[in-house]
Amino acid sequence: MARMKARSGKGRRVARDTWKTKSWYEIRTPQSFGGDLLGTTPANDPSNLLGRVTETSLKDLTNDHSKHMVRLYFKVDGVAGNNATTQFVGHNTTREYLKSLVRRRRSKIVTITDIRTKDGYKIRVKAMVLTAVRARDHHKTDIRKKMEQIIVNMARNSTFPEFVQAMLLGGLGSKIYATCKRIMPMKRVEIYKSEVMEFGKSATPVVEAPAETEVKEEVKKEVVETQTE
Repeated sequence: MARMKARSGKGRRVARDTWKTKSWYEIRTPQSFGGDLLGTTPANDPSNLLGRVTETSLKDLTNDHSKHMVRLYFKVDGVAGNNATTQFVGHNTTREYLKSLVRRRRSKIVTITDIRTKDGYKIRVKAMVLTAVRARDHHKTDIRKKMEQIIVNMARNSTFPEFVQAMLLGGLGSKIYATCKRIMPMKRVEIYKSEVMEFGKSATPVVEAPAETEVKEEVKKEVVETQTE
């Protein structure tokens, strides 16, 4: 535990616990994710929380155990009282799971697409298609073009929360599957990674000062602790 030294009235050095100067904040998901609690964290000042990134699994947010391999990342973008709000900044899928999908006599087709939602968010999306049989080069080219087209069009017609929901919960993958299976038999579609590269205009950091009564209570607490040392 971190400690700092301070001199008492008699000139002696005494240990002061720096944790006493910190407040605890609850980190929550965006309202589009239900505002669920991600965890708690201490900070000397609420502004120090801005930019912190926390991680959770899609299984923990949806109670769907089949989503344990998907990791979500949220960045703190605002503080109100003792609550720290966050913004979704990307997701990833475990390497072990992706390796388990690959089989012989099948083709893996990957595309990396930078898209922009209709409310101005720019996202890099990485998608993967696994065919049921081995694909020829022209099939791979056609499937890759279709994948990119579907991803771009869905983003163009969706807000950021709508696109993220479709990307994580299967709506985007189902659209790709239904379209590409007309080219050749499909086995699986995975939107395995994303990264928010630019935020929309509405995403501005907000730090609200604590209520005046809370400030007074903190000052009283520090005075009492100082007098009792």
